[in-house]
Amino acid sequence: MMRRVFLLLLVFGLWALADPAALMQEAETLYPERYQLPMLERIIGLYEAALAQDPESHEILVRLAQFWYEWGVLKPKGEEEEGWRKAADYAFRALGLSGLDEALKLSNEDFQKFLAGCSDGKALLWAGHGWGQLLGKMNPFSAFFAIPKIRAIYERAMELDPTYMGGSAPQAYGALLANLSDYGVLFGVKLSEAKRYFEWAIEIDPTYLENYVAYAKEYAVRAKDRALFESLLKQVLEAPIGNWPFWNRHAKEKATEYLANINKYFP
Repeated sequence: MMRRVFLLLLVFGLWALADPAALMQEAETLYPERYQLPMLERIIGLYEAALAQDPESHEILVRLAQFWYEWGVLKPKGEEEEGWRKAADYAFRALGLSGLDEALKLSNEDFQKFLAGCSDGKALLWAGHGWGQLLGKMNPFSAFFAIPKIRAIYERAMELDPTYMGGSAPQAYGALLANLSDYGVLFGVKLSEAKRYFEWAIEIDPTYLENYVAYAKEYAVRAKDRALFESLLKQVLEAPIGNWPFWNRHAKEKATEYLANINKYFP
């Protein structure tokens, strides 16, 4: 055990002496294998070491937001919250705030001003993703007042860069609208409004399989459209992994799970 700790400290010490660009380059060589948790954690370690030397690097902050979010995706249920929180914190730091806590404290008016000054759709996407995943961990009162801000994040992200991560901003916005439609007139959203955002995401990148899974789970189930649900998920299972080694593997796992439980969604 002591030998392992010593080796870890030695490796971290060597990373701390390395040039940030070299650390990031090493991490990028591991990027295609990050669907394996130990590989992703090594990537995160390299980027954290790079950030320690260059704490204001916008690029490093955005990448850490992505990787910590993906870390949350890979962790078992109940262990993912740290990833969501770190993703949101790093993303908001990249956008000029001190972290999620500062975003939470902004009034709606000040938050809208903040978003108007944002020019990075990538950082906004991870801010919305991380914060959105934390809604279920917040008290209902705080979550209620956070929802308009998260919605505004995705709207601004779509304005700036709707194509990033295979159309993830339109897809996430569609999922958000679908969920808000559950509350009737409270948020003024109808389920039909979500449909075009899922279709837009698929149009942006038909090879990004998460778009199909979200469309099936968030829209088709609510619309009680079993045929659409099956069609979308079968496309996912038949498609190649392609250029999205992390997310397409995750999509295939979810498609398998959802199809196996189809009678639960369509009793």
